[in-house]
Amino acid sequence: MDTALVSLKSFSALPLNEAICQLWKMDDAGQKHWNELLWDSLTNKRKFPELALYNDFSVTENARCTVKFGKWKIDKKHRLLLLSFTDGTNKSYFIEKILLQKMVVTQEIGDDEVTISFSSDGLARKQFSDDPFYPANNQWRIRPSAPETDEQILNRMKQCVHFYSLFFQDNHQRQETDISFIGLPNCFQWYNGGIGLIDKPDLDEKWIDCFYSEKDAFKGYEMLKQLIERHELKWPENPTSWIEETHEILDQIHDKL
Repeated sequence: MDTALVSLKSFSALPLNEAICQLWKMDDAGQKHWNELLWDSLTNKRKFPELALYNDFSVTENARCTVKFGKWKIDKKHRLLLLSFTDGTNKSYFIEKILLQKMVVTQEIGDDEVTISFSSDGLARKQFSDDPFYPANNQWRIRPSAPETDEQILNRMKQCVHFYSLFFQDNHQRQETDISFIGLPNCFQWYNGGIGLIDKPDLDEKWIDCFYSEKDAFKGYEMLKQLIERHELKWPENPTSWIEETHEILDQIHDKL
C-alpha cells in the first residue's frame, strides 16, 4: 500500500474540498481569546490546537489537547467550515482566506468574533487512513464505559502501538528531525536506537485515562512489557534515521502482540 505524502503545491489548482484536507496547526488568535484557545490555565502550559481534515469528511480536532472526532463540510455559499462532533457539539468557522499552507478564519465566541490563523506544511497523505491522527487510528484513546476483557485490553494496546508506528512513519516522511510528543498519551521511553517503557509509577496520567481504570491500564502495560522483554526485536541494519528505525520496530511489536 502506498502510504507516501504528496505535496499539494505540485497541483496547479485544487478544489477547496481537496486543498483543505491537511493537518492545520493553530498559530495565532485574537488577543482577547488567545489564552482561551492557546493556553492551558490548569497546567500553565501552551496548548497546541490542531485541525486534521480528511477527504472522507472525517475530522480530528486537537489531537494534542482535548481530542474530538467528527465530520466536516463546507457551505460554499456562506464560506463556512462546519464541524459536527461525535459528542453532539458543533463548531463553525467563516473562511476569510485559504492558501495551500495558510488558512485564516473567524469564529464567534460568545458575543465576540475572533480571528484565528492556521498553517500547514502543504503535504497530504495519499491514503488518508494511514495518517496517525485519522479518527479510526485514535479510538484506543477513548475511555471505555465499562471494564474490559483481557482481549479488549490487548486490542487497545495494539491500537496504541499502531498509532505510534504511523506517527513515526509520518514524521519520517515529512522529514522531521525533532519530533514533538506534546499532549499525546504515551507509555514509551524513546531512545536513539532503542525503545523501552516508562517506569510504572511515572506513567502518564493521560495514557492511563485511555483505559477504564488504572488496573486495566497496568494490565495493558504488563502485556507490552512482557513482549518487549521476551522477544528479540530485529533492528534495521541500515536505517536512514532513528525515526524510521523506531517506526519499523513498533510495527514488529504490533505484529507480535
